[in-house]
Amino acid sequence: MKRFPSELEDIVVDFCHEDHATLAACGLVCRSWLPTSRYHLFSSITLTAKNVRDFLDIVSLSPVVPSLVQDVELRFSGISLLDLEVVPILVRLTRTARLTLRPARDEVTLAVCTSSLSRALPSLGLLHLKFDFKSRFESLQQVIACACLCPNLESLEVGGSWMKRGDFPVPPQLPKTLHTLILTCDLDYFLTWFMGLEDRMPVIQHLYLHHIAGREVATVARYLQAAAADLKTLSLAFRDNDAAENLAPRLDLAESTDLRDLQFEGHAAGVVSCLSAVIPQLDLCTTEITITLRCRNGQDLVHAHPWVELDDKLRPAKRVTLAVIDPLTQKPRNDIALGILTQLTCAEGMLS
Repeated sequence: MKRFPSELEDIVVDFCHEDHATLAACGLVCRSWLPTSRYHLFSSITLTAKNVRDFLDIVSLSPVVPSLVQDVELRFSGISLLDLEVVPILVRLTRTARLTLRPARDEVTLAVCTSSLSRALPSLGLLHLKFDFKSRFESLQQVIACACLCPNLESLEVGGSWMKRGDFPVPPQLPKTLHTLILTCDLDYFLTWFMGLEDRMPVIQHLYLHHIAGREVATVARYLQAAAADLKTLSLAFRDNDAAENLAPRLDLAESTDLRDLQFEGHAAGVVSCLSAVIPQLDLCTTEITITLRCRNGQDLVHAHPWVELDDKLRPAKRVTLAVIDPLTQKPRNDIALGILTQLTCAEGMLS
């Protein structure tokens, strides 16, 4: 039997691009066939109503593809699609480590997460579970129900908002392996519930809090005080101008002896206040500090803050990194960063 030259397989299939019919036909010829040049195309996939049937054809015909998928994003908008087409695919992707849930519309109900996904999540061996910032789940209970189905979960990223907390008839038991929280949601709401778990609360070592608002400062400070001893990474990004300044006098990281990575993002006045508050509390020799400033007026930022004084305090740090971004365009302001770096000489610039 003549065989197509192996050195040409990759070249031919690369010209197929996203021609699912041709790719599926290749799977019919040899079920273990897959050109090495296309491995990367299957490591991270997004499943939507438009492409889910095509992808099901591919994984049905080639047993190699499911073993390559490591990162899956689901964009669904109905129970029937999830039950009939998405879940059958998920149960095949046994090596998937990261799953992002992003409902397309507000029609997703509790039944979708708990009954439909419960057939797939335990078999995936997920390490990372993300609820996209645009998620609109009915309640926080839906999110926690999904997380509890992942026995090996290490990180949970939660965005979006919920109209209500939801009914927890049985106290939830989050995986003991959970050590990372990335929150871009209502922090007051989530952290209050999380602290209510008491002895059932997982030990969080890596904490990323985004869009901190002024009304959330008290809750954030209370949680940091409770979790300080276990923290290895702490990232605080402030939405409101006064949130950082109000949090600074409440920041208590004296027990964070294992803290190795500290990140602040926000307006300069608040970030400087937070840095001034925590520097005396930390062993800087083992800590890397990242400063991200949001500002549009370069002259005010360069000359209105005590960068030279801060330079003396930060000099013992293992590493200091500085970035300045425009809050509207999110583009780097290298001109402003360079002006600050002439005074904050211990820092490295994240310039691009």
